[in-house]
Amino acid sequence: MDKKLEPYYLSAETALSIVSKKFNIKIDIKEDDINLRFKKYDRNNTDDSI
Repeated sequence: MDKKLEPYYLSAETALSIVSKKFNIKIDIKEDDINLRFKKYDRNNTDDSI
């Protein structure tokens, strides 16, 4: 049986926080580098990928 998953719209900070807690790791990103490391994601475009 396929279960339809509910979408979650998380900020990069929240998503990385969840990942770091799940895998018990520390993730450090300089605020100045955030725009270089993350591309703009269009949640309305189903063909877009991260």
